[in-house]
Amino acid sequence: MAPSPELDVSFAGDDLVLRLAALAYIARISAASRIHTKSDLRLYFYWCTDHQLTPLTVARTEVERYMRWMQEIRRFKPATVARHLAVVAGCYRTCVIDGVLVPVDAVIGHRTIIGGGTLPPRKCIGYRACRRIALNALHCRCDGP
Repeated sequence: MAPSPELDVSFAGDDLVLRLAALAYIARISAASRIHTKSDLRLYFYWCTDHQLTPLTVARTEVERYMRWMQEIRRFKPATVARHLAVVAGCYRTCVIDGVLVPVDAVIGHRTIIGGGTLPPRKCIGYRACRRIALNALHCRCDGP
């Protein structure tokens, strides 16, 4: 049985965890919004690949660089930048809910112990931090360099 084209996440590359995380997020989105959500995630994943970053391990500074790239290079309007970042934040939030990622605030000052041959959840930028970046992008006026 062929996978549904609206749930195709081949743009996530060969990282199985990333593909499953993207699929889990896209599956939670209404059918009408999936096309735009996939497009936004595709752009973010390609940007990460172009900058030798792994989407599930980026820090806040990289998400801010992505925001600046959309504003200054792609010349997206603030509302468009905010929408793209809201999708990225939503994907990270889903990863935290599903236990794929641990928010940075939850691991500061704690040691991660690997036991029983299982890998610990990955650290990531927190949902709140990514949401703040998206809200800042919405209110930012960037008229170019």
